[in-house]
Amino acid sequence: MISYEQPLNEKIRLFMRLELLMGRFQYQIADNPKPENTVAALHLLLDLYNLSARLDVKSEILKEIDRVGQSARLMLRAENADVARLDEVLERLNHHSDVLYQLRGQLGQHLKNHVFFNNLRQRSSLPGGINGFDIPLFNYWQDQAVNVRLEDLQEWGAPYVSANEAARGILNIIREFGERREEVGKDGFFQSTLEARKPYQMLRVELPGSLDCYPEISAGKQRFTLRFVNADMMADRGKQIKKDIAFTLVLCNF
Repeated sequence: MISYEQPLNEKIRLFMRLELLMGRFQYQIADNPKPENTVAALHLLLDLYNLSARLDVKSEILKEIDRVGQSARLMLRAENADVARLDEVLERLNHHSDVLYQLRGQLGQHLKNHVFFNNLRQRSSLPGGINGFDIPLFNYWQDQAVNVRLEDLQEWGAPYVSANEAARGILNIIREFGERREEVGKDGFFQSTLEARKPYQMLRVELPGSLDCYPEISAGKQRFTLRFVNADMMADRGKQIKKDIAFTLVLCNF
């Protein structure tokens, strides 16, 4: 099955971008990285810095931890509450909250006055701008032993690791409490409303990998539409498939 996730508000979109960038960053620095991997990791750190420079990501995560925690405590009052599961959710949230409160200042503040990192940031908007002839220090850094480069990357990325663990923890809680149902897109199209009383944060469409189509998802506060598009036409705008498509819909809210 191929899973297609769609955030339903900007906060969840932010967390999903952080999760994506950190997943790539951690991949690049794993298993004895080559110089090319460390360059890719630096580019990803620049993306993470830019992501956190626009918004106070740490504050947004802490606010969402509080919201999810309040929801969990309300759910505990229900007669049929899964007490063990909800207690585990609260324990995870408390752990992430404690870790984030130990971080000083906003996310990315530790790199704001970092000379080497700022040199990279100033050149990163130019195609091929991060290189050894414009930034000799970069050439020197690349020639250091793997363990030296790894220590630097891990130090620079450490606050983002903590933030990502918290954001990903929230996302996984929301994913775990999704409402699953089997649906059919008639002639490659499906539309449905969202219950106003439920604060949905994400929807997920699951399709068999053998299908040669993908869903274009358009979602608002009250309704969403799915348009199943032919995947064989990647060079051109895909056309809607004119056949019924069976899929699994997961509406996630907590």
